[in-house]
Amino acid sequence: MRKIALSCIVLILVLAGCSGQASIEGSMTVTFLDVGKADAIFLQTEASNVLIDAGTDKKGDDVVQALEDRGVKKLDLLIITHFDKDHVGGADKVLEALPVDRVLEPNYAKDSKQFTQYRDALSKSGMQAESLTQNIAFSIDGVEYQVDVANRDFYGEDEENDFSLVVRATHGSVRFLFTGDAENARLAELLDEGDLQSAVLKVPHHGKYENLSPAFFEAVGAKYAVITSSDEETEDEETVYALQWLGAQVLYTRKGDVVLLSDGENVILES
Repeated sequence: MRKIALSCIVLILVLAGCSGQASIEGSMTVTFLDVGKADAIFLQTEASNVLIDAGTDKKGDDVVQALEDRGVKKLDLLIITHFDKDHVGGADKVLEALPVDRVLEPNYAKDSKQFTQYRDALSKSGMQAESLTQNIAFSIDGVEYQVDVANRDFYGEDEENDFSLVVRATHGSVRFLFTGDAENARLAELLDEGDLQSAVLKVPHHGKYENLSPAFFEAVGAKYAVITSSDEETEDEETVYALQWLGAQVLYTRKGDVVLLSDGENVILES
């Protein structure tokens, strides 16, 4: 099925080139891994491999296996959006199993077992993560990345979700927006900053509903909205309703990996 889908994308690219429409060479596959109520998102082009978050400690080996099953020998980039155990927990397993060219993280620390294991794995691999204090932008194999940091250095006690790095990945004219566990305060910042429109949204905080969720979803205007939840810890019904009311197709990793293909002009749901 995947070979057929990829063949279709190649045909679309050829036809677009013949008609004189703007196009980008190659395709990008974005896989939201089924790792429970946790984030592990893999972006792959012909010549690049990028991982955003690494699931929990218990799912770290599964994340590594998923990468190896897709032929990954090296990661060009690992982004840890924030240091909650369901985002950084499997990072040590990834760093131990695969060479990683670059690691990006938010600029704070956490007193937790998972954070310590991640730091130890970084040290053993000889890597030093870039703790971001300002927004950055760069390109990897034709994909434009923009990584935005939180605007404040304090959101209240135990409110580190709002420190989440927010990642925009633009492939041709198709944009993916990854929001970590952003809550109300961070959503307000993003709405103020604007430039949110995206074909695909990684729904913030595993589908938790916030007062600003409807306004945020409307500003994004996603065709596909992916929620990383589990059968034991499901998303809020209000979140699903708000997304569907705006016309988004809501997809759930608790039902299996969510795989989306971009040809630079369109995004196609594979599974």
